[in-house]
Amino acid sequence: MNRIVPFLLSAAGLLALPGCVDVVPVDIPEGKPLLAVEGEITDQPGPYYVTLTKTAPYFDEAALPRVSGAVLTLQDSEGRSETLREVSPGRYAASTLRGKIGNQYVLTIRAEGEEYRAETEIRRTPEIDSIRAEFRAKSPTEDEGYYILYYGKETPGVGDYYRFKVYQNGKLLNRPNDLIVTNDELVDGNYIGGVELTDEEGAQGPFRKGDKVRVEALSIPRDYFYFLNEMATQLNNLGLFATPPANVRTNVRNVQPGSDKAAVGYFAGHTVRADSLVIE
Repeated sequence: MNRIVPFLLSAAGLLALPGCVDVVPVDIPEGKPLLAVEGEITDQPGPYYVTLTKTAPYFDEAALPRVSGAVLTLQDSEGRSETLREVSPGRYAASTLRGKIGNQYVLTIRAEGEEYRAETEIRRTPEIDSIRAEFRAKSPTEDEGYYILYYGKETPGVGDYYRFKVYQNGKLLNRPNDLIVTNDELVDGNYIGGVELTDEEGAQGPFRKGDKVRVEALSIPRDYFYFLNEMATQLNNLGLFATPPANVRTNVRNVQPGSDKAAVGYFAGHTVRADSLVIE
């Protein structure tokens, strides 16, 4: 299971060092704004949403500009299609087409004189057997509290990829360290017992009595698995020895002949299997 732990460089000791401090201006070139796509289709009842924005300069703290007035069409491998409806600026909904395991999907986006296309699929999925909350006393490596464990059988046949989402009292744990993705390379077809999904470095530390817990297990396409891994690497690319940022992959392609305008982001298909508990 891949869990990226942020590397933080403490500069507290440096503040006490004597000497002059030179201010070095950093001139970061601003690239042209790109279309940013974020959306999904699942095997659960819709609606499904796609959000279109434009990228912005690195130090710009304003909200990303929304892209309104685009025409989005979603088509499945059985020949059904739907034109998405803009429900708020830059946010588009598909409400009649239903996601289905085994189907492929093509999202077409016509925006600002360009045409983009994204392809995805919804893959097979295992069921969750159960989730459990395990109490642990304080130790040199862990805080006192409850830790969430996953149990379930993995589907036989190598080539499955998963993401796990954990919710605490209805709120998704969504810091970089909470992004959990894995594959079945080492566990193909086995029963998965007691895999830990939370740790003391989560958004609020270990869980407590009275907390409501929800775990979602998503079966995701291979390329989306690598997209999430690359995104986690960039989010945790911190500190003095950080490497230069690299472009994260995308499945959104510009198909307009002769155009050099690219897009970023991802339109993903996946399943959702969930289980919940209240810690008592």
